[in-house]
Amino acid sequence: MSIVTTKGQATIPKSVRDFLGITPGKSDVEFVIVGDHVEVINKDQSNPFAAVRGITKGKMTTDKILELTRRG
Repeated sequence: MSIVTTKGQATIPKSVRDFLGITPGKSDVEFVIVGDHVEVINKDQSNPFAAVRGITKGKMTTDKILELTRRG
């Protein structure tokens, strides 16, 4: 159980964070109203590009990436 602060913040229990793969300070979560309850979605897990975000670490320019992806 979590208490909601005056700013509308509540702590997500560790067991739920672990289950959803939520990393504090890194994960992007979404709250969705479904009927009479709210679901928390880890947007990083539902986003197929989240796993590869930042892997180039600035080694390639956007133009170089576009050139590689548009070959064919």
